Amino acid sequence: MIWRVVDLFHALLALFCYPLRFTAWGRERVRFEKARGRRIEAQWSFEVSSEGEFEQVRPWVQMILDRGEKIELIYASPSVEKTATFLASHYPSQIRLFPLPLLTHTPWVMVRELTAPRLVMCRYDFFPSLMARASVAGVRAGIVWASFTNKRHRFSSGPWRMFYRFLYSAYTWVVPATPTDFDLLTRLGNVRVMPYSEMRVPQIIKRLARRQDTLKSRFPHWDKFQDLLQRAPCEQRWIMGSCWPQDLAFLKNEQLQSDVNSGQALVMLVPHKLDGDWEALLAPYNMPVHVIDERWDGSHPGRGLWVLKLKGVLCELYAEATFAYVGGGFGRSVHSVMEPFVAGARVVCGPKVTRSTEVELISKVSPHGIMVVNDEAELQTAYSRVRRESPDHQRRQEWLENQEARLVLNLAEVEKC
Repeated sequence: MIWRVVDLFHALLALFCYPLRFTAWGRERVRFEKARGRRIEAQWSFEVSSEGEFEQVRPWVQMILDRGEKIELIYASPSVEKTATFLASHYPSQIRLFPLPLLTHTPWVMVRELTAPRLVMCRYDFFPSLMARASVAGVRAGIVWASFTNKRHRFSSGPWRMFYRFLYSAYTWVVPATPTDFDLLTRLGNVRVMPYSEMRVPQIIKRLARRQDTLKSRFPHWDKFQDLLQRAPCEQRWIMGSCWPQDLAFLKNEQLQSDVNSGQALVMLVPHKLDGDWEALLAPYNMPVHVIDERWDGSHPGRGLWVLKLKGVLCELYAEATFAYVGGGFGRSVHSVMEPFVAGARVVCGPKVTRSTEVELISKVSPHGIMVVNDEAELQTAYSRVRRESPDHQRRQEWLENQEARLVLNLAEVEKC
């Protein structure tokens, strides 16, 4: 009942914010929220807020769709719209797209509109309307990729533990993101805790299995570029993925500059934003800069840094290098380190990792498989330091296989709840 009351307050807030609909942002948000699919009698509802969250639940979504069942796909962010619409186009009679109504919220809209008896939420998106739906009699709700990252210290406080116990009482089951989160959720004692699972792993494995086809379709003259890569052994290749200008101190390493200029190392840099003037940004680092984009004609770019301004190929390219520097760790938060790890690369990243459950998992599975540098001084020496110790490849492979098997087992257990 309490979540119905909270949901009502949300509706009153949306009414209070009605004037926002007349702004440019508000008009676009209203358009997004009203692009709702026709009502279907679904077996499952899935809610995600970002593309990363969608990738977490996508294996379950695909398995359920392949069985011929119907789902309601709820998403809060317009960033998911393109991916969700593309998936729905392949299953037009099985998927109802449902942009989450925030600005156009009405009382108990999710209670009234959703039909599925099972609701899967992701991460920590405790929207009142969804919590109200989770509290409906006959609805079995759960949350995947559940994590207390940045909040684990709260468990030493009795009031916080009581709050989380109440919050998770709306769920029947939960799949934690890490072993630490498994222990904390178990301490709550009022929800069934499944074995922890990194659900993106099977998706990444599938992408890597199809990587040649993907690269041939998205990378101009991929065959010629692959021939160029073969001139340097894989252990001499680096990829700097999702890079921001703040990450470029990595290139100040004098040994790296010497190795690149002599051809002893091959460094490919994939910017997070492709529209920057990367030639100017990289000019101070004493290495020639060669940009490869959609206009590249397949000719040898020459020794130096290769800047790849291409969309949708980073995950696939990680398999072409032994070492990967992942950007974002000197900004808001590090980008995905799981993709290069699954591809077999040793990973280096900056210090902003407290929001990343991936860094925590990799550190437990293969301590030498990832290096987190704390400041710019350490970043400048990372190129030399990371090659001294080899990760445990066998343990890594066993863990990856276990994640794929656990994904299937967890879904089967959820269906029994």
